[in-house]
Amino acid sequence: MIVTKLIGCVLVIASTAGMGLFFSSEMKCRVEDLKELKKLILLMRGDIRFSNTPLPEAISAIARRHNGKYFGFFTKISTKLTELSGITFCEIWKEAVIQELIDTSLSKKDKIHLSQFGENLGYLDKEMQMNTLDLYITQLEDEIEEFSKTLKEKTYLYNSLGVMAGIFVSIIMF
Repeated sequence: MIVTKLIGCVLVIASTAGMGLFFSSEMKCRVEDLKELKKLILLMRGDIRFSNTPLPEAISAIARRHNGKYFGFFTKISTKLTELSGITFCEIWKEAVIQELIDTSLSKKDKIHLSQFGENLGYLDKEMQMNTLDLYITQLEDEIEEFSKTLKEKTYLYNSLGVMAGIFVSIIMF
């Protein structure tokens, strides 16, 4: 009987510690996803500014060059834009954010900001698009910097809380 309880306690502690590790790794992945998104937006800005590439072609170029987590996102936008189905850029962008970014570690707030970015991007002239791109890049940099400051502490907190919760539940069970 005692051996069964001890095995149960060990399993509970291991599972809660695993949950803590999972949540801390999700936080690290969020920072990496934001950095990757920033890099892609910088590429888009460069294509539009220096090559005078129209927005649909810039998005198509990014979809061809990128193979990471955002490949499906930019590919979907690119294919929808080439269909010329009468759907506005804003609607295509929002639909892609909802459908294609499920597998990323972006928070709900990040996805809302990305959707708002798409609302402001599609219908403006080149200069306003540049300003919109610059503003969004600044927002991403601020978000990455703010989140990176607390990342180490929060990672330690999640890992510790996972183990402590397991110990607490084990004491109650025993």
